[in-house]
Amino acid sequence: PSIEGKLRYNSPIYQILLKDSKPVLQFDIDYNAAMKTAHAEEKSFFKQMQMAVYTPVIAHGEAIGILCTGNKASDDPYSQQELDLLATLANQMGIALRNARLVDDLRRREKDAVDVNRVLQETKDRLEHLDEVKTDFITIASHELRTPLAQIRGYTDIIQALNDQGMLDPEQLSSMTGNLRKASDRMEELIRNMLDVSQLYVNAMDLRFTEVTVENIIKMAIEPLTEAMRNRKQSLSARGLRGLPRIEADMKRLVQAFQNVIVNAVKFTPDGGRIDIEGTLRTNGNTGRDEIVITIHDSGIGIEKKNLEIIFEKFVRAQDPSLHSTGKTKFMGAGPGLGLTIARGVIDGHGGSIYAESPAYDPEGMPGSTFYIILPVKPPEDATGAVHFEMTQMDTGIRDRLLQALEESRKQDQPSPST
Repeated sequence: PSIEGKLRYNSPIYQILLKDSKPVLQFDIDYNAAMKTAHAEEKSFFKQMQMAVYTPVIAHGEAIGILCTGNKASDDPYSQQELDLLATLANQMGIALRNARLVDDLRRREKDAVDVNRVLQETKDRLEHLDEVKTDFITIASHELRTPLAQIRGYTDIIQALNDQGMLDPEQLSSMTGNLRKASDRMEELIRNMLDVSQLYVNAMDLRFTEVTVENIIKMAIEPLTEAMRNRKQSLSARGLRGLPRIEADMKRLVQAFQNVIVNAVKFTPDGGRIDIEGTLRTNGNTGRDEIVITIHDSGIGIEKKNLEIIFEKFVRAQDPSLHSTGKTKFMGAGPGLGLTIARGVIDGHGGSIYAESPAYDPEGMPGSTFYIILPVKPPEDATGAVHFEMTQMDTGIRDRLLQALEESRKQDQPSPST
């Protein structure tokens, strides 16, 4: 029967069975005078077991169990030789049980070792990838900065040469200053993005929440990209946005986040491709809060499964940077690899989340990618823009140098007293 019992340390049954490691007969428990001091509950327990002999199972001098044996078929009492045989069996059982437990422990430790090795290998692969990212960042940053700098230097040399020769006319000057403006805008955007990332890493991004509509946010995010998409013959559709409730959010930052994700879709979708945006409202089963889910799906080259998470790291490019074209919205366009990092930081600061799904990376088959952005209608109390990242020494140095450069730039831009 399914019963439980307890033996007291001062019980004679405990003394014989587990201290002296000798068999105990049910007959002795019932009738032996030495068992009179045994508690009634102990006697009742053994009586319910309906066994005849209880033999301790010993392993390395320690009792780890009890072998219970029923009455003999003949109802004859157990002889001393039979009790010795039961003791031998119990001892052998103890060794077998201890060995079985050791095997289980070894298997468990082997499994733990396999799991640890797998985690270590994943960490090693990730560190190797991040080391490659740092190398790529040097290439990317030098390219991103040198290109506009070369344009600025080239056009200023041309303007100076034409001016020295008296050949500079207003039309030429207007064209060249326009190109200078584009080059400086490109440098300013890169510095601004790096400053935004540095703010994320020191919890310094200040989000100012007001009531806004997701429809307006996405309209504002798309508007600067319409001409580029038209030139590349890409189509864009947006569904389910008009009926969504207003949310509390920082409009400027959310526009920036959505624009970064949509720019990513534009860049990795070939000419003539398609981008679909859809919004839905749902209730979070864990928190009970209403939240908006925005999906941004493209018909582009896709993303390798191993890169679906790491693409949100700073300075990361999922593909070889040397294979990319130059241009913010051109197919496989170049960039510093900060857009998705900033997008995740902003969305996390709103108490939301962002992640990506893709069947595979296939530039021939174009399987596409889907980004999911989840935003609570009312952000939780702790969603104050404090986004927690670990800041490396390299990040600190970049931030300090950028802040110093920006401060010097602001001082130079201030008008002199004679102006």
